[in-house]
Parts: sequence; C-alpha cells; structure tokens
Amino acid sequence: MNRWRLAAALAAVLAVASPARAVEYRLQLVNVYEGAFASFLTPGEWNDGAAGPGLARLEASLDQGQLGRGNLIYDRHLQGAPPEQARAYGAVAVAGAVALGGGDGGLWDETRWEGQPGEQSVWAVRPSSRLPQELVRTALKGTGPLRQFQPYAVPGGTKVSVLRMPLSYIAFGEERGTLWRRDLASRLDLSHGIGAVVGLNDNLSFPDNITIVVSHAPVPTTYKVVIAWRLRDTEQQAPGKIQKIRH
Repeated sequence: MNRWRLAAALAAVLAVASPARAVEYRLQLVNVYEGAFASFLTPGEWNDGAAGPGLARLEASLDQGQLGRGNLIYDRHLQGAPPEQARAYGAVAVAGAVALGGGDGGLWDETRWEGQPGEQSVWAVRPSSRLPQELVRTALKGTGPLRQFQPYAVPGGTKVSVLRMPLSYIAFGEERGTLWRRDLASRLDLSHGIGAVVGLNDNLSFPDNITIVVSHAPVPTTYKVVIAWRLRDTEQQAPGKIQKIRH
C-alpha cells in the first residue's frame, strides 16, 4: 500500500515539475475600407456579435486573395507588443515575426507563435498615416466563426468583445501597468478567445488605435481580425452652393 502511495506521489511531483507542452497559434489581420466590409454583410449580420454567410464569404475572399487590393489600407500593420505593454494587459510577451499582407504572399498580415494554453498575448495596430481615421467595425474569429462587432464604451461590469476607450486613458493605464487588472478584466469579453480595445484618438483629425487581446486556446488555433475604417464626419465636406456664371 505504501509503495502505491509513493508511486502516486512521485507521479504528481513529476507532473508539476514537467513544463506544459507549448501550442502553436496564428493571428491573421487585415484593414479594409468600410464600404468593402459592408458589401459582404447580409441584413442579419449587422447585429453585434452576428455571424453568417456574408462574413463567411468575406473570410473566404481574404483567404483566397480575391478581395481587390484597392479595398485594403496598407499603412496600419500588425505589431507585437513589447513586454511592458503586454504586462499591462495581463498578458505575456511572445516572439512572433509578422509577415505583412497585401503582396504576393496574400492579403492577411500573419504572425505565428508558441504559447501556453490559458495565457494571453497582445498585438497592436498603430496607423502611420492620417486617413482614414475612424475605426467603425471589426470582425473577430477565435473559437467559432467570424463575428461582426462595433466598438462600444461600457461601464465596469458590462463585458463586450470590442471595447472603446479614450486613447489617452489607455496610454496612462499601459504606462502604470494596471490597465487589465483595474479596468479591462471587468469589461473585455474573451469568451470566444479574442477581443479588442479601440483607442479613440483625442485628436479627431488623427486615426484611432486598436489593441488585440488573444486568450490562448488548449489546441492550435488560427485567430482572425478584419478592421473596417472610414473618414470621420469632421472630414466629410458638405457640397457648396453652385454659383451661376454670368456672361
């Protein structure tokens, strides 16, 4: 009897001491104009969190490189988060080179990395040009189909998959390292394995930012993000009066 107890205790010690097997993950991301995004959606897919045939066609079009490149926005590519930023989101920093999309290799930006199930990783999109500025919709795919979301500002305790916050507030929380613990954990829904935080730029002449938070699944998983942009209303120019030319 003692021998069996000793063997069980030894097995438990070895299980704790042995590192968990790393799992490979992929993240694919693309930025498109709102009109191209909207052209795929069916009426029922405008609801927050909706999935459907239109979004499935959008995903297939991107996978197959069939979406016209004139619909893509090329100045805002996927970036990995440095360790200090990752910690602010309750995440681990991961090493993954990003293959940029839009060329012969495909339309998606793509990165691959190995991580531990249950951990979180963080990825960012920081536009380098001024236009278009407003991030209006996203489509996220984690565990399940591609789903469509609008960014919402919500109080603590109300969870959404795409959260909107002032960019200056996000920067402050990242700098202090407390953003996840004191705020995002109660507002960002990661039940499908992926969520996003949209930073509304305090200067509306400049574009928003977006940070992607990935919750590592137990099995190899490909996560996908489609971001739809448009000009802000402040950039839309009303037509002037037509002046009659007198001869």
